[in-house]
Amino acid sequence: RIKSAHAHIYDSTLGVMSTAVESLLKDQSLVPTSNTFSTSLSHLGFNLFCMLVVDLMHEFELGVWKALLTHLICILSATEVGDI
Repeated sequence: RIKSAHAHIYDSTLGVMSTAVESLLKDQSLVPTSNTFSTSLSHLGFNLFCMLVVDLMHEFELGVWKALLTHLICILSATEVGDI
């Protein structure tokens, strides 16, 4: 898809926001740039997107994190020093 988008942009002189380029990339939220890791290692089955980890801090609200951290600190403070 990225190679096709590059062909549309550079060979056909279409804009990045053109409908042809958008139709190729929009459904997977891709951008028309290639990554060195993906280009070099794709023939080995390497998938850059599987390597990236979701940051859980952005998945929950701050209050939920505060409550979880407080709970974990209470658990740690309730245990004996040798148990940890």
